[in-house]
Amino acid sequence: MNKIWIDFMNMDREMIFFIFFTIALAVSILISAIILALSIATKNFETKNRYFNCMVALQIICYIFDFFFILGYFQILKPPVGGYFIRYAKMIYYISASFSAFCWFMYIEILMGAKFSSTRKKRLLIGIPIIISTITTIIISIITDLDKIIGNPLVSVSLMYIPSAYTIFAFIFAVILAVRAKTRSAKIKFIQLSIYPWVLMTSAILQVYIPQIPIICLTSVLLILTLYISKTQSQVSTDALTGINNRSALVRYIGEYNQYNTTYVLMIDVDKFKLINDNFGHVEGDKALIVLANALKTSLINIKEKSFLARYGGDEFIIILSSNEEFDVDSIVENIHNEITLTHSVTKKYKLSVSIGYSKFGKGDSILNVIEDADEKMYMIKAAKKKNH
Repeated sequence: MNKIWIDFMNMDREMIFFIFFTIALAVSILISAIILALSIATKNFETKNRYFNCMVALQIICYIFDFFFILGYFQILKPPVGGYFIRYAKMIYYISASFSAFCWFMYIEILMGAKFSSTRKKRLLIGIPIIISTITTIIISIITDLDKIIGNPLVSVSLMYIPSAYTIFAFIFAVILAVRAKTRSAKIKFIQLSIYPWVLMTSAILQVYIPQIPIICLTSVLLILTLYISKTQSQVSTDALTGINNRSALVRYIGEYNQYNTTYVLMIDVDKFKLINDNFGHVEGDKALIVLANALKTSLINIKEKSFLARYGGDEFIIILSSNEEFDVDSIVENIHNEITLTHSVTKKYKLSVSIGYSKFGKGDSILNVIEDADEKMYMIKAAKKKNH
């Protein structure tokens, strides 16, 4: 064992860097491949998960071609073969990294509410810079002298300008959302999302100026691992169908609930939901719940009060509104009904409507009792509607 250590210490410095780089790449490929396999195994084909899987797959390609690059860079493969490895492996590396940056941005953007990628046309527009970056990368790799590709860091930096734009924009958007967030958990989520871009961009810049150390490789795989853990934790708290908080998240929210001067609990139930399932099928019923969840989210965007929205179970939803000042809950209820009325353009086969019961949190009440009271009032409203029809 001592002999192995002595032989290692007596190695050429460049060879030590090569071994370290190779081990780092091998570990990164292994970790990323395991994450990708686990993510695909869930058979979750939501748009954000497709982007996440593509991002991880592209990063694996980056690691593989980074290894081909260092075979030439550390002259394990001698010129002229090594030179070709440097030129074209780096070209594929940058192209893969650019598309990975795009997938990363799209994944983060969807987590932040998909403000800029809500339609296919918008997603295509967002992808235009990557096409430009890819063409630029191919041209630079072909026409630039090999010694300039190796020796001039500005060549490499120029190929990162466009991918970096996605990173900077994601950071700015995440900071804005963190400032606007009404709940502590939302603020933490957006602050975390704002940190990722800077870590990624800083490591990419350092990698250009310190090419012997696998900075971007180790940083990117740690970010992928962090995102995967966060994604897994989020799935535990998120309703798989509607994408909003689930019953487990509600239980945690109630457990962490802080007293406010004014708190209302709203219980919401879809009118005649069984008829939607019976007449149009359960797939259409699921679609109705998704449409309703989105309408509820939209109705709460511009209110000043702190809000928590969750799927309570089946076709029943719950909203908890809190503020240290008195507020008009009736106007919020009316706004919810108005927002749901607008969904008729989507649910053309039927008219989506809901019954809403609410109860105010009073001194000495437990929030569970308030939820129960709101639920009873909601069912009273449903019963009155049935009686009138």
